[in-house]
Amino acid sequence: MPREDKEALREKVIRRIVPVIPVISCIAAGALLMSCQTAPIVSADLTEHLPARSADSVMVFRTAEAVPTSARVIGTVKVKDGGLTPTKDCLFPNMLALAIKKTAESGGNAFHIDEHKYPGFHGSTCHRVKGTIYLMPDSLITADTRSALNSLEAYEDDLIQARASKMITDVRDRRLNNPRNVLRIGAGPAWIVSEIETFKALYKSKIGFSLSADYQHLWRSGIGIGVNYLYYGTSFDEGFDIRMHYFGPSIVASVMLGQKWRWASSFGIGYTHYKESATDSRLRVYANDDGSTGRVGTMFKTGFEYMLSKNVGIGLQIDFFVMSLKKPEGLGDKYDFYGIRRIDPQMSIQYYL
Repeated sequence: MPREDKEALREKVIRRIVPVIPVISCIAAGALLMSCQTAPIVSADLTEHLPARSADSVMVFRTAEAVPTSARVIGTVKVKDGGLTPTKDCLFPNMLALAIKKTAESGGNAFHIDEHKYPGFHGSTCHRVKGTIYLMPDSLITADTRSALNSLEAYEDDLIQARASKMITDVRDRRLNNPRNVLRIGAGPAWIVSEIETFKALYKSKIGFSLSADYQHLWRSGIGIGVNYLYYGTSFDEGFDIRMHYFGPSIVASVMLGQKWRWASSFGIGYTHYKESATDSRLRVYANDDGSTGRVGTMFKTGFEYMLSKNVGIGLQIDFFVMSLKKPEGLGDKYDFYGIRRIDPQMSIQYYL
């Protein structure tokens, strides 16, 4: 075959293979993941070594049930997630059945459920069972293991429904407990984190003092509207002061994190009055020639509150504020952003109306 034909054939094959490489990779990764799936791990810690029994002879006791005093402890058993256990293999009936099987293999005829951990976001996706293995007189075995398991499954179904009902009730109660009208007053130190350049020095940040007053009106969804006032003031050793007043509307979001704790955030755009007071006009750093200016400012605040009572709460909140200013002549491209960026951490008191 001529060389040109071989090159053309090779390029044709490559064009056909390259698009399917990602698909082949995904299939291979999926196959590898499937091959890595593990079974639940069953472990026992025994104080006695007895002949194995039939699993049908094991009596199961729920957590709240008492084991007969004539029974003696011969060990404990744990059943937990193996790491990549398929969900269908780590449901509660299967995990409990593994614990009962281990009980029978260890020579026990009674198993008491000491702890049952449910799947969760911060733990395993499997049910986990921990219990004690007992040996008691065979005459006290009054229930078949299969019927006991069926009874436990029905009990667990009722328990899960009760947990779900309680969760729904808690969410509803939190919505009802979320205040509809809130008046907040806060104060604390504050920092300008954008550069401030005077004719004598360049400040990377400048601490000052801040005050705030907010009103929020919330609907049952936890979304609402508000009105916000922010004040900031600071003084420079060179002999001038900066004062800023912000006022504007906002959108509010609030969630009750329990019966007492509340999280709230606000975002707003409003009017800002910026003023410099100095004895020497050369000390002015941001404002126009008259030492003051009005600009649009943007603020975002978020924080947590603890409700001391139905009408009063205390909180910790952080306010973020941004305001651009007209760049003075002569600065050129020295600053991509020219204005004020500020962070105001505040302690606050809330009045729930």
